[in-house]
Amino acid sequence: MMVERNLKNFWQDESGVLLAEALIMLPLLIWAFLALFVYWDLFRTINTSQKAAYSIADLMSRQAVVTPTYVDGMKNVLDFLTMGSAGSRMRITSIQYDQPNNRYLLLFSHSSSPTKMPAYTQTSVQPLKTRVPNMSHLDSVVIVETEVDYIPGFNTGVMNVGTGVSPQTFQQFIVTRPRFYRRICMTIPACPPDP
Repeated sequence: MMVERNLKNFWQDESGVLLAEALIMLPLLIWAFLALFVYWDLFRTINTSQKAAYSIADLMSRQAVVTPTYVDGMKNVLDFLTMGSAGSRMRITSIQYDQPNNRYLLLFSHSSSPTKMPAYTQTSVQPLKTRVPNMSHLDSVVIVETEVDYIPGFNTGVMNVGTGVSPQTFQQFIVTRPRFYRRICMTIPACPPDP
């Protein structure tokens, strides 16, 4: 009888429950707090890389003739706008559409990271037809491609159940028409004559 009463009292005793619950929930709360920082930083990096690519495309669309130094300077703009990223690469390409031959005429292609993003050639630019909007004869566009690397500050995976946020690269492909001129050329090499 005494054993039953003691067992019943033990079973109904709720002292120390708050401490036990806190010990169980504390690791989960710390993980959630750190994960919020990682996810916020992830979306901030996506947003910043996209805005940087659009800003560079806008700067390029206002030019008539650019120098290789100017285009290399756009990489400095990208690095400044995506400050805090693990690394970035950029390629700027200007093309013109030749409707009778149904092909793109490469005006210039310049990469700030030639090993990671090689400049386009006359042949390698042709497959972009699926990514570039339809253009009329002799229309031209400038294409800004950026890659911004992201490495999370914390591993948000949970005991091999969830992978969390892994290192990744955010790519942007921005196509913009020249604002004030018919086409954007580079001083070296100069634009080829119209077909």
